[in-house]
Formats: sequence, structure tokens, C-alpha cells
Amino acid sequence: MQIPSQYVAFNTNLLIKKDGDFLASITKFTHDAMCSQNGHVDREHAKPKNTDIDPERTHLNYSFPMMHDGKRPFEYYKQRIGEVYLYGRGSKREKESITGCGWIVTLPKELYGNTEKEKLFFRATYDFIVERYGRENIINNSVHYDEAGLPHIHVIFSPVTKLDHDIVQYKTKRTKHAEKNASGRYEYTYIHVDKNGRPADENNPETWVKLNNYARMSDYYDEKVDCNSVLNKIELRNFHSDLQQYLSDHGIEGRVITGKTGTNFTVKELKEFTATTGLHLDQVKEMMQDNHSLLQSYAEKSAQATQMEQLLLEKEQEIAKLTNHNADLERKISELERSIEATKSTEFSNHSLDQTWGHSSWSEKSQSGWDGKTNTYDEEKTW
Repeated sequence: MQIPSQYVAFNTNLLIKKDGDFLASITKFTHDAMCSQNGHVDREHAKPKNTDIDPERTHLNYSFPMMHDGKRPFEYYKQRIGEVYLYGRGSKREKESITGCGWIVTLPKELYGNTEKEKLFFRATYDFIVERYGRENIINNSVHYDEAGLPHIHVIFSPVTKLDHDIVQYKTKRTKHAEKNASGRYEYTYIHVDKNGRPADENNPETWVKLNNYARMSDYYDEKVDCNSVLNKIELRNFHSDLQQYLSDHGIEGRVITGKTGTNFTVKELKEFTATTGLHLDQVKEMMQDNHSLLQSYAEKSAQATQMEQLLLEKEQEIAKLTNHNADLERKISELERSIEATKSTEFSNHSLDQTWGHSSWSEKSQSGWDGKTNTYDEEKTW
């Protein structure tokens, strides 16, 4: 069964055996699986389970230099994981955590046999993944020529991203959209909310709700292992088109989006296909009648969805700005009201004090003797 590359990348928990023309797939690994995967990539297993491997061709395999300071891949992996925050470290949860991921990108058929173009393609693909997920997070890589089918490259990395303490320590809500960061990767954005779950003023931390039960160990780190953030749905949706654009921008030949597909699906496969892509058989038939390949149609749908998501993101940001502006106005009005009340209170106190002085007997005493008797002057008396 031939499966387009986008669909394989969407189903990130499954590595489908290659007997078709999809060009890239992603897999996830726990700590124990990372040990085994590094052995597979470097061909360290004496008796590999993969029967497609031809030992007589293994010498053709090669890899690109990495920043490991002389450490072996698995040793470097353990060091890197130890440098960043990992939720549940030291518990059963750590063993179940996804601490490694791997892209497998297959050489386009049109480049096969041209040694120079093959190397350029694999080098550019490796550089693209390094830039996207961080050179310091690359654990291993290898170009394999000793398996059945076309040559392909494995790039293994740890899904490490920035640890935002304002998100960890305060009550937040994930938006429905993702933003493209400096590396070219997509990550969902978060907004702070008040105790009622409504958007808080992003410019006023006093309106944020502090979490008392957050993982305090995270205070000591600026990065974290977080596969769900690094390989989210929108990131996977854009990986192939971004890789294709990167290759084109660098003058590298080869198509990672081929437009090829197959039509012999079982009922089970169709159900899995629908669950993964959101497309149904009737839609597939309509696409075929319009002389569109399944992949091309899906790519168009994906591009439209991405554009809509971007528009929605912009609208959501505008709404957030308006909400923040309204919150600022409400805060200023509240401060003004408190200032007016304080002014009124001060004026009232001063007025009361004046009244007290007004009713004093000072003027009366000025006309009285020190003994309290009234002094009278005899106008006729002479001194």
C-alpha cells in the first residue's frame, strides 16, 4: 500500500514499513527504545532484526558530524536529557516519557544513481532538521544504503524546547493555533487566564493566577523535554512543505512531495486513513474524477487549512489585544473611582475639622476674664 508522506507524519506513533513511495516519516522513542534505535542506526547489532539489511553494502552508509565532543550517541543523549527538565524524572513516568524522535527521509527516485545529487539532498535534509530542532538536540544520524528500497537518512533528536516559567507557574490556556518560531518550527501559543478561566491582562502580571501545585523542580531549568509541544499537529502538517521550500531555496533537486498515491485500500486501512486525515472515500473518488492525485488534493486542503488557521490566529490576537485594552480601561476606571472616593473622604475629614474649630469657645473666651467672668469696660473710667 502506498501512503503519502503527510499522512505518515500525521500518525506519529506508528512507523509503517516502506513498500511505497512516501518520502518521510516520524517515530517517537522512550528511553529504552532510544538505546535500541541508536544501535540500529549505527549498525551495532550483530544479528539485526531487520532482514532487509545487506551487510555487504553497509560500508556505503555514512553520517554527518555532530556536536558530541567525542561522546558516543547514546552517551551524549543521556547527557543532554540530564541537562533539561523532564517531568516525572526518577519515577515510573520517566520510563514512559518520549525522550527521542526520529525523522526518516527517503531519497527521491529521480536522484537515485547520481552520487553528487544524492549527497547534496541528504546534506540539505540533515541541515534542515538540525536548524529546525536544534543542533544541540541532535543525537544521531546516518544515511543508509544497505536496506531494500531507496537510500534514506535517519536523523534522531531529543524533542527539547524552551521552558516558559510564566506558563508553568500560572494558570494558562492553550490557543487553537501555532506560531512559527525563529527555528522555523511551529508551537502552540498560550494565554494567561483569571480564576474564572477568562483571558487575563497579558501586560499586567497582577491579574494572573499563581498555581500552588506546579512542579517546583522546573524552576531550575530553562529548557524541557516536551514531545507534544515540539511535534504538534501543525508542525507535522508543515514539515514536508517547509522541507521542500528549504531544498528549493538552496538549489537542491528532488521532490519530497511527489503527488503519487495508491488506490487499493482495505476497509480497515480506509478507517485508519479517515481517522488520520479527515477524508472519506467519496471525497477520494471525487478527487480522482477531477484528475487530482490524493496527495495533491490533501496538500491543497492542508494549505487552505493553514491559511484559515493563520487568519484565526490573527483574529484571536486582535481579540486578545482588545480584551487587554478593555482590562486596562477597567483598571484605570477602578483606580480613578478609588482616587475620587479617597478625595471625598479627605475633604469630609477637613470639613469636620473646620466645624469643630467653628464651634469652639475661643471667641467667647477672648471676651471673658481668665476666671470665666465677663469683663466690662467703663467707658467713662479714665486711666
